[in-house]
Amino acid sequence: TLIWKIILRSLTCPKALYGGACKSLCTCEEKDGHLYMNCEDRNISKISDMKVPSDMPLHLNLYKNDLVELLAEDMDAFKNAVTLHLGANSIQELEPGVFSALGSLRKLHINSNFLVMLKEDTFHGLVNLEYLQADTNFIRVVEPGAFSKLVRLKVLILNDNSIEFLPSNIFRFVPLTHLDLRGNKLQTLPYVGFLEHIGRIMELLLEDNNWMCNCEILHLKVWIENMRAQSSIGEVVCNRPEDLRGISLARVKRDLLCPSHADINLEEPSKSLDMVVTPSTKVVQIPNVNDGTKVPTPANGLGTFCVPVCSCPPQSMGFLMHCEDRGIQRISDIGILEQSPTKLFLTGNMIQRLFKYDFVTYDSLELLNLANNQIDYIDNETFLSLSNLKKLYLNGNRIEKISATMFLGLHNLEYLYLEHNVIKDIEAGSFNPLTNLKLLFLNNNLLNTLPAQIFRNVPLVRLNLRKNVFMHLPVSNVLDQLNYLEQIYLEDNPWDCTCDLVSLKQWVEKLSKDTVMGTILCHTPQKLSTAEVRNLKHDVLCPGLVTYKSLPGDTKDAIVATAAPGVSTSGFFRSLTEAVPLSVLILCLLILFLTFIFCAAGIIVFVLHRRRRQAKKKQNICCALCLMHSLYVW
Repeated sequence: TLIWKIILRSLTCPKALYGGACKSLCTCEEKDGHLYMNCEDRNISKISDMKVPSDMPLHLNLYKNDLVELLAEDMDAFKNAVTLHLGANSIQELEPGVFSALGSLRKLHINSNFLVMLKEDTFHGLVNLEYLQADTNFIRVVEPGAFSKLVRLKVLILNDNSIEFLPSNIFRFVPLTHLDLRGNKLQTLPYVGFLEHIGRIMELLLEDNNWMCNCEILHLKVWIENMRAQSSIGEVVCNRPEDLRGISLARVKRDLLCPSHADINLEEPSKSLDMVVTPSTKVVQIPNVNDGTKVPTPANGLGTFCVPVCSCPPQSMGFLMHCEDRGIQRISDIGILEQSPTKLFLTGNMIQRLFKYDFVTYDSLELLNLANNQIDYIDNETFLSLSNLKKLYLNGNRIEKISATMFLGLHNLEYLYLEHNVIKDIEAGSFNPLTNLKLLFLNNNLLNTLPAQIFRNVPLVRLNLRKNVFMHLPVSNVLDQLNYLEQIYLEDNPWDCTCDLVSLKQWVEKLSKDTVMGTILCHTPQKLSTAEVRNLKHDVLCPGLVTYKSLPGDTKDAIVATAAPGVSTSGFFRSLTEAVPLSVLILCLLILFLTFIFCAAGIIVFVLHRRRRQAKKKQNICCALCLMHSLYVW
């Protein structure tokens, strides 16, 4: 029996079965009929050195090696690859058809290389590819047919390159749902040949480009305004002309961008820009309702009256009110409504304060967009009546504090956008009423900490904390409550890479690589400036690190508390409170204090009792002497 067990074990062990790279270069694991090969940071310079099995699905990780070129004949060996990670190598060029043999590939990472061009048919043959990551290269040119064969591609990441222009019809046959174009050199995106082909987009990231805010970008402005109802679209900030530099495109009125915008066409010369582009890319004329007349009855038979200050396009589902860029200063300026809209757009106005009863008559709202106003005060329970609300946009305002009662009543809210404010403080319990919240954007604020239990019962899937002022971030009772997390952004914060950051590093290491987006770079101390936190060893972050396990024999979830030479008492106490729940720590201190009191009392009683005995003994001796003296005298 023992011999048979040994034979069976040898047959099921990937290293013994496959040999090759599994024996000499990589670590291998077989799971659910798939082979996972981890060859990260092994100084591999030729992909032909990789010997892989040819009879089962393969997940190959070649991140951070020394690959310079890929040849089509070398790639034939990976025909069963499902995921291929080639990030952080030294690849300078991809020849057309180099991946043509990889028909089973679904995820491809070519980020952090030295690519300068994506040629026509570069990705020929990748008919099942769904995810392509090509960020942090030097890509300047994307040829017209670069993505034309990717008929199943949903996620495309191209941020932090040098792309100035994207060819017409580049995504005509590509069913994208997520597109990242941040950190490039784009000046505009045309409707015809580009925006018209991404009508099913769910997320489009456009920050940090060289946007030219003139007549040509008017198409993009109109498209964004009408797509925000169904999509998450990053902020476009003007780079030129000089008088508009640093201003959000959403805040710039159309006639300032292009005084003759009535003559600019969105799709055809016969169609003006005063149109709404629906998700199906059809164009619907907005009726003129400035005279307060009744909007035509929608297809569902629901009659609605619009107010003079807004526009209400007919819709087959629901009642939409477009009140963007109308100079509105208070919600009450909209007037009294006969019926609550399902979607209300108030971007680009001058609203400064939201009051408790502003939305009492808006109980049917599913989307409320208050982005790019001047809001600096929100009354408690302002949104209490909006129990049907699913999306709330408060980005681009002047909010400084999130109070504990601000979001009461929003138990159906799924998307909350708070980025580009000046938020410094979030009170404990602020997000606890949001029991269906999936997406929370807090990037581009002034946050330096998060309170305990802030994410309790909040099923977040995406959390954005980029560009705040976090030096440390508590894990215990904060980050460890994110049980459903799929994406988190932590980059562009001034992280202090000392002992206090060890718990965050450990937490990040437990997550998958696709969960933590971007890089986490040290800001201080100087010797670790710009170092990637995930690449640092624990003893570099905290020299003299001491490891304490939370429970005897529990090695799976060991908790590390740090005590190192030169670390301040306050820093050590902060690390200790992150490693041990505060309630447990207080209870231990209370027990220790009571023990000290009882011990002190016992010692005092003992001393007093001893002194009393000694005094009584002396008194007895004195009495005996006195008696003897009196007898002698007598």
